[in-house]
Parts: sequence; C-alpha cells; structure tokens
Amino acid sequence: MVNLGCDCGKELIEAAQGLRENDFVLTNIKVLNVFTKEWICAHVYVYKKWISHVAYDLDAPLLKAKKKIDGQGFYLSPAFVDAHTHIESSLLTPANYAKLVICHGTLTVLEDAHEIANVCGEEGLEYMLDAAKDLPMRQLLTVPSCVPSVPNYENSGAVFDAKIYQKFLNQDQVIGLGEVMDYKGVIDGEQRIWDILDVAKKQNCYIQGHAPLLRGPQLSAYLSTGIQSDHEARKVDEIIEKYRQGMWIDIRDANTNHNMPNMIQAFQKIGNYDRVSFSSDDRRSDVTKRLGHLDGIIRHAVACGMPLIEAYISASYRPCLEAGIKHLGAIAPGYVADFNILSDVDTVAIEAVYFEGKCVARKGKLLEEIQTPHTRDVLTQTVNVPDFTLEQFAIQSNNPQENLHVVAYESYGSSITYLEEGLFPVVHGRVDLSSQKDTMFAAVINRHHKPSYSLALVKNFGIDHGTIASTVGHDSHNVTIVYDTPENAMQALQQLQKQKGGFCAVEDGQVIASLALPIAGLMSDKDIDEVIEEIKQMNQALVQLGNTFIDNPISRITILSLLVCPYVKISDMGIVMTEEKQFVPLKVS
Repeated sequence: MVNLGCDCGKELIEAAQGLRENDFVLTNIKVLNVFTKEWICAHVYVYKKWISHVAYDLDAPLLKAKKKIDGQGFYLSPAFVDAHTHIESSLLTPANYAKLVICHGTLTVLEDAHEIANVCGEEGLEYMLDAAKDLPMRQLLTVPSCVPSVPNYENSGAVFDAKIYQKFLNQDQVIGLGEVMDYKGVIDGEQRIWDILDVAKKQNCYIQGHAPLLRGPQLSAYLSTGIQSDHEARKVDEIIEKYRQGMWIDIRDANTNHNMPNMIQAFQKIGNYDRVSFSSDDRRSDVTKRLGHLDGIIRHAVACGMPLIEAYISASYRPCLEAGIKHLGAIAPGYVADFNILSDVDTVAIEAVYFEGKCVARKGKLLEEIQTPHTRDVLTQTVNVPDFTLEQFAIQSNNPQENLHVVAYESYGSSITYLEEGLFPVVHGRVDLSSQKDTMFAAVINRHHKPSYSLALVKNFGIDHGTIASTVGHDSHNVTIVYDTPENAMQALQQLQKQKGGFCAVEDGQVIASLALPIAGLMSDKDIDEVIEEIKQMNQALVQLGNTFIDNPISRITILSLLVCPYVKISDMGIVMTEEKQFVPLKVS
C-alpha cells in the first residue's frame, strides 16, 4: 500500500517551529488553499520531502531555512493528480510517459495497468511497477479488476483470480482495485468478480468504478459493494443521479470523448464540485502534446463553465480524497512537497514543478534526464496469431444474398453501437460490400495463442475503403481489422506480425502508414516525438481512407471490441450484446 507520511516526524516538528533549519522557504507567492478555496499570500517552508509550515502571517519573522526562494508574486498550487489513467494508452513506456506529463505539472497518476495485464498477465503488472521506480513522479497502480473484462465472451492473454489480488494489493505503490468494468457481473452476483471485490474490501482498498448509463436500483446494487467512482457518466440526469447516490465522478477528457460540456452542466445544476476529480483515461501522447495533460483539462473545464478554483482542486486534492491517499494534494503542514509554481492561473502557465521538495522541471523542460530501463524480452513477443488464410477473411455464402447482423455506430463520432440487420449481395460465393460505402468488414483475431476469431460487419465506422488494423483493442487487445477486401486485410495482418504489434493502414494492397508498438503490442520504445510523428501519419492515413469525422481517427478501432460499453461489440468469440451478455450470430436466421 501507499504511505506518504513523514518518516522523520520529530525533525519535521522542529522544522515547523524554526528549531531546525528548513531546506528552503518560498516567499512572495500566492498559495492555493484547497480547504478554504482561496488564493492567499504565504511563506511555504519545506523540510526534506514535506511541507513543515505555511505562514499566512507575512509580518511574522521568517523561520530558519537554508535557502530563500523569491516566488516573484507567482502562484503555488498542489501538483496535479490524475484520478484514472492507462499509461499504456499513451503508447509510451512509463519512463517516456513521465517525461511527457511532468512538465505539465502532473506528478501522481492512478494507473490502471489493465491493458498490459490483459496481454501479459502478472508479468505485465511487474513490468509497470518496476518501470515506475525511481521516477520523479508517482505512478500508483490500481490492480486491474477485469482480466479478461468479460469472461466467457472474449479471450485475453491472462485470467486473474482472487489469489492474484491477494498478492498485489498489499505491495508498495499499489493504491487499490482498478475500474470494475464488469458491472453486469457485479449486480448479477457472479462469483468471480465478487471474490475479487471481497479481497479488495478485506484489504480496505480504494475500489474504482466503471458504470456507463447505469441507473436506478442497478446503480444502487453496484454501489452497495463499496465501489466509489465512475468516469463513464455521460448524460446530465445520469451524472446528477450518480452524484446524489454518493458516487465520486471523474470527469474524463481523453482522445475522442467530448462530454465535458454535459459534465459541467450537471455540476452547475447541482451547485457542488466536492466529489469531482479529473481523469485523462486513455489520452494518447499526441493529444497530451497538443492540448496538455491535467493542465489542459483544467483549461477545458473552465472554458465549459467550471469555476477556476474548483478545477484546480479537482486536479489535485480531490483525487487524493477519492482514493484515500493521505498527505498529498494540498499545500499544508505534513503534506508531501509536490507543487507547481504558476505565472498565470487562468492559462495554467507552469513555471516550475517540484517533486518531493526538489525542482524537477522549469519552463517546460526537465532538469535531469530520465533513464528508460530495458524492456523484458517476453513483453515483445505478444502477437501470436495462428496461421490465417485469405478465405478466413471472407463471409462465405451459397445464396444470392445474405441477411446479416450489422454492428452500427449511432453516428460517426459516437462510441455507442446498436445492432441492425441488412440484406447484402453475394458475388462468387462471398458477401460483397462494394456498393456499401458506409459498411465495412471487421475481424477480431485472437493473438494470445488461441485459434479463436470472428467476422462481422460494421456501419458508420468512418473509413469507406482500404483497411485499418490494430493490436490495441480494448480490453483483451486482440487483433482488430476493419477492411474492404480480404487481400487488404491479409496485408495488414502480416504487417502487424512483422512489426510486433501496433497500428497499420492499407490501401490498394500497399501499407500507407504504420505505428509499431512492440511492447505488448501496446507501447513504443521510441522517443516521444518519434511516436507522435507516427501517430500523426496514422491519423492522416485514416483521413485518406475516409475518416474525416473525428479529430483522432486512430482511436476509433480500439473500441470496436470494448465489451463493457453499450450496446453491441465484437470479440474474438463473436458479436456480443454487451448489456444482455449474449452472442448474436452473424447471419440472421
């Protein structure tokens, strides 16, 4: 478990009274007091890793300090804390992720290593814990609760049972149980997820939630298990109901999620932000580079109508309250000296970032190089697809036409999907979509040493020709391919195998863009700028293939297999109605 309390209490007591020399004092600075919700001038004293004293009486004599730092009339806020994220979704290693977000003032993230755990199991969790050591930030692990996310409806690379949670939940830098996505299993009393929740409750852990569109008695049933939060709330009435029922609401601002206005509208109606935190969730590195991290989420929230001071507190102190992290997220005695110096609070202009009392970044630059550790070889051999033939990409039929189920997005920008039916011609024994510009073939192929795969049709996906393929496919991260012809699909599959995972786009038999993610098929070991350039090229390729509808089209394919979101998705085992937990055949009987 995480313990940030002072390990030199007597010394800190003496430093707070001036009986022992503090390491430094910050003067001439306006402090964000998260308790009284005000910016107020103060002197801030730091001893080792902790704040010893905050003096609001500016006329009182200064206490002993080795160094006096003039705050130049700037502002001091607690460093930012991300309530829920997946580092793997940045497409960067933990070290490169740290290089990216520290300069944006984020020094603590609650990392749900759900993605790599579904590919590499315990080895993946151990890698994330090891890679987070000795970084000038905290990457606190929430042990993923759903590996796989929906048992019996998808095959992932690992299966976690209660014993694994007993092993990991009491380790250092582990904060609790990751988002409980199998909300249907929870409210139906399924034994596997109940056993996992039981272990977490016995450990007195923070339990993170995930409950899209859950309302009424089912919501109450879900909350009665001790689950505390949700980052999936979408509609104003849903948000208000969840807040009234005592849920923490994590406002998510990721890649393609544009729900911030609804979220802020709900809280304006409530008139209270005390149980609101910010989450970057699946924010990719290129989006962070362009829009910022939690600093960018503050700007976005304020632009949507959230009061500025509330936004700062939701980006710092409240995530710590939510997760039960003591001694973090405030400028107050006994708290860890993690803070940001800002020249302008309205634009979140960060001048310097301090981690545990040490300046680690200034004016957008790290002050010391962060080393990237060697990646374990086992994590780079994860695209294990059985021999696949061209014919397996075709929907075969002996009829002149076929009535087929279609996975239809409600719009080109939405992640919500519905089940439709359609009548499609058959040419030379294969279903033909050449006249259907809004409908494509889709395949989900197991990459974890299993022979399972499924075919489907997808409507309003975005591209109108060519192929997009990915090993990033929430949550089991099998190979997902959306394509026009079997030939293009085969070319894409072979490219993914060659580059050990990632993304690629194919047009007329040619690979027009690729992004290699050899670490678990999820992360690149390249430098940040190289990865961002490759993401840019992938997005441009997808626009070339027809997806001009969303800002970050690379994200689209990653949610096609997301079985924990409404209402119909595709796994390596078939088409799944996610609310009912039922398979639907491709061919309508």
